[in-house]
Amino acid sequence: MGWIVKDSEGITKTTGSHRYCFVPSALVAEALDLKLALSAAHTNGISTIQVFSDPEILINTLRSGEVVNEIAGILHDVRGLVFLFSSISFYFISRSANLEADSLAKAALSNSHPFWGPSSLK
Repeated sequence: MGWIVKDSEGITKTTGSHRYCFVPSALVAEALDLKLALSAAHTNGISTIQVFSDPEILINTLRSGEVVNEIAGILHDVRGLVFLFSSISFYFISRSANLEADSLAKAALSNSHPFWGPSSLK
């Protein structure tokens, strides 16, 4: 997973990526990444934020306030972080339109060592 936090002028404030080894689905990984991105934005002093993400179910769930059992605990944490911002909006964006974040995610996968590879035995 990869994420980018930019200011209102489009200047990158922070980026991050993470490889999740033990998550049950891509939706769980995306929700975890959203939680990390919101924490990083808050840590960097950002008070107004627009979130663009590609799993439409995650965006729709955040907009509606519904609960999806698979990510209920993570959604609870994300909704707690929402109150740290003076303004927050959630938007769906296709992966093909979000190439910067997609590149970070792919780099995290290609730069990671296999879980059971020799490097994990050191």
